[in-house]
Amino acid sequence: MQQQNILSPVSEKQGFNWNDFLSFRTIITLKIIQIVYLIGAVLVTLGGLGMLFAGNSGYGSILPSGPLMGLLTIVIGNVFWRMWCELIIVLFRINKTLTNIEDNTRS
Repeated sequence: MQQQNILSPVSEKQGFNWNDFLSFRTIITLKIIQIVYLIGAVLVTLGGLGMLFAGNSGYGSILPSGPLMGLLTIVIGNVFWRMWCELIIVLFRINKTLTNIEDNTRS
């Protein structure tokens, strides 16, 4: 049995279709999520570095800081941020796969 790539984008075969875009059949969220992930990862890392070098400043009672919290924020924060973005991408890929299955059963 030969495997088919069911996740190949429709845009390679047919070009961009405004009808599909305006009727929400073309999903652009996957590209946007990848950009949002990069921005979020940079922000989490910068926040962790800020905590790492801030030490126990005057915000100690409000925000935990210090070297340990900074390292934990960098490592665990980025892992959880990645997992959240991957979860969203998986949901959209499930939608794409189901759409491809529906299109294949019609023909």
